[in-house]
Amino acid sequence: MSYVVTAATGQVGSAVVNYLLSQSVSVRAVIRSESRSEYFTSRNIEVAIADLTNADALTKAFQGAKAVFAMNPPVYETSDMNTAAMKVSNALAAAIQAAQVPRVVILSSVGAEKSSGTGNILTTHILEETLKGTAPQIVIIRCAWFMENWFKSVSAVKLGQSPVLGSMLQKLERKIPQVATDDIGRVAAEYMTKPAQAVDRMIIVELEGPEPYSPNDVAQIVSKALGKNIHAAAMTEEMIRGLFGKVGWPKETVDNWIEMVQGFDNDTICWTTNGNVTREKGTRTLDEVLGKVLSEK
Repeated sequence: MSYVVTAATGQVGSAVVNYLLSQSVSVRAVIRSESRSEYFTSRNIEVAIADLTNADALTKAFQGAKAVFAMNPPVYETSDMNTAAMKVSNALAAAIQAAQVPRVVILSSVGAEKSSGTGNILTTHILEETLKGTAPQIVIIRCAWFMENWFKSVSAVKLGQSPVLGSMLQKLERKIPQVATDDIGRVAAEYMTKPAQAVDRMIIVELEGPEPYSPNDVAQIVSKALGKNIHAAAMTEEMIRGLFGKVGWPKETVDNWIEMVQGFDNDTICWTTNGNVTREKGTRTLDEVLGKVLSEK
C-alpha cells in the first residue's frame, strides 16, 4: 500500500513527496503528464498519470492507498476558478469514495471556512466542503499566507528591476501569519503517516510559521541580505492589474486575487476562534525561505 500525492510536481506536492520519502514509505505520485515520470521513477517513486478532473483515472491512482494528499492546483488562466475547482473537487470526491481511501489530507487555506469575500481562497472552501465525509478520516490543513509569495518581488529588487519591494498587501507595518511550503509538506506527510488511532474522524489544522511578518519585515530581510536599504511600497490596484494582465490572467481571476489580498488587509481572512481547530507552527523562518532567492548567483 502506498501514500498517494496529487499535484506532486508543485511546490507543496513535491515537499510532501520528499518528506514521505524521508520516512522510507512507499510513495505514489499523481501527475498529469508522462514527461515528468522519470524524475519520480528514478527516485523509486511509483507514478500514476491522471488529470485531476478525471474521476476514473484518479480512482485507479488511489487504489490501495493508505492515505491521499488532495489539493486543487489553482488555474489562474481560467475566467471561472470556482467552476474549475468544483470539477476537480467532484472528481477527487468520487475517486476517494470509489477507491475506499481510509484517510485524506487536504491542502486548504486560512479563510476557507467562509463562503464569500475571500477571492480565490473560495476554491479551497469548495474543496473542503466537497471532500468532507468522503473518507473515514479527513485532515484539513489550512495554511497561512505562503512565504514564497514574496519571491517575485524579492527577485525584482535583487535583479535591479525595482528600487523598492512591491507589496500587494497595503498595510506595510501589519504583521500576518505566514508559512513555508516546506513546513506544509512536512506537516501533511506527518498526518498522512500517523497511526489510525492517532487521527480523529475530522481534524482541522491551522498552520503558520514560527512568527508573523509584515511587508516592512520582508524589506528588512532583503536590505540585510543585499547590504543596502530597501523599502516596501504598496502596489496600487492598477499596478496589480497590469502585472497580472501581462501574464495573461483574465479580469475575473485578477478580481479574485485582489479580493483575497483585501481580505488579508481587512481581517476578513484570518484564523478562526473555533476551539475544535488545532493551531500548529512550522519551523522555517522567512529569512531561510527568502535566502533561496537572495543567495542565487
